[in-house]
Amino acid sequence: MVPVEKRDLGMVFQSFALWPHMTVRQHIEFPLKSPRHSGMSSEEKKAAIEQAVSCTGLKPYENRLPGELSGGQRQRVALARAIVGKPSILLMDEPLSALDAELKIDMRREIQNIHKLTGATILYVTHDQSEALAMADRIIIMKDGAVEQIGTPREIYRDPQTVFAATFVSRCNLLKGSWCGDSFHVKDENILLRNPMIPMEFRNKGLYPIRPEQLTIQPEGNGIQGIIVNKQYNGREIHYSVQHRDEVLTIYAGCQAEYNPGDHISFTLSA
Repeated sequence: MVPVEKRDLGMVFQSFALWPHMTVRQHIEFPLKSPRHSGMSSEEKKAAIEQAVSCTGLKPYENRLPGELSGGQRQRVALARAIVGKPSILLMDEPLSALDAELKIDMRREIQNIHKLTGATILYVTHDQSEALAMADRIIIMKDGAVEQIGTPREIYRDPQTVFAATFVSRCNLLKGSWCGDSFHVKDENILLRNPMIPMEFRNKGLYPIRPEQLTIQPEGNGIQGIIVNKQYNGREIHYSVQHRDEVLTIYAGCQAEYNPGDHISFTLSA
């Protein structure tokens, strides 16, 4: 029930929410006119404004109106306006969705730096899983308005508790088969996997979750058989789509050996 003007929070809207008659600099200056910043000297306000302008790369555009900016530039204005007052709580609704890939990475670092400097609690909504894994201290995965899992990025990635959590955050292969105690028999294969840490939801559905980098690909031989159906070169590694019976699995492999679509291969679970 605290009045809006007394809430010590900042908000970055996905829709920018900029005023068409105000320049970039006027937008960034605006929050510091609030009574809660009356204790700041003019020099402190100027330094805060310059820092917000600089870290968002808006220096060349500070005298432009929103109508003269691209979508990515308008989003940066909204971000600078939210962080200039160093609020104790910062709410962000997909703030980097309109930025190009390189600027996204830079802005991630700046948001993390702002978090360290101010100690602000940041509630950050995103559909970009890599963004969440890279930036968050804790992640809440939600589906249909209900919480699926809460944990650190490492816990979410390495120990997903539900099928949705496993497949929503990055890639995850779900091998089909049957469970007997802590042992999993891969369907139609003479292969037994043992893991006492797999959650009950996977066991009840006859599934075994494996991340793409946990599989080792090799020429046809021992292991699970498959056929390369697609390959994507990513510099440090190659992403393969492998047809295994009635399902397609994803495998991340190094560039030392290279396979092509149509190649018959085998793959095993890494230690």
